[in-house]
Amino acid sequence: MSSGAFDHAFEEAFNLLCGEKIGQGMSRTVFECKLLPNYVVKVEPDLGHFQNIAEWLIWQEVIGTPASRWFAECKWLGDNGKILIQERTRPPAPKEFEAKVPVWFTDLKRTNWGMAQTNKEGKQYLVCHDYGTSLALTHGTETKRMRKADWIDA
Repeated sequence: MSSGAFDHAFEEAFNLLCGEKIGQGMSRTVFECKLLPNYVVKVEPDLGHFQNIAEWLIWQEVIGTPASRWFAECKWLGDNGKILIQERTRPPAPKEFEAKVPVWFTDLKRTNWGMAQTNKEGKQYLVCHDYGTSLALTHGTETKRMRKADWIDA
């Protein structure tokens, strides 16, 4: 396959997977996921930040534990970590922000959090959907300690 044909195929695959751009942070861009409407696609084009990989590793550690209630689900990570498919959340109403959060969350920007359906009864919970810089990998999620949530409007 020629370089031009490869670029065209990559562009087609990207457009098949990714819909509208819905957000952007310091190292990643977030798109609607056309194939899985309840998920988003996080694209981290430059290696070096590894936030997609960090979120994937954290999710793998918390699956099936009480701590999983605080995290948006990660569905798939590409081989090189540049693409992550994660559960889509909706913006919380001001009254839906918790008074306390687990101590391993360090970045309490309101935009890093959303509401997700995390049980079969359809109840929605506040979850972090941008946790690539949390302390969960270095300090673990075993502690049940909570801290006062000083939310940041950024």
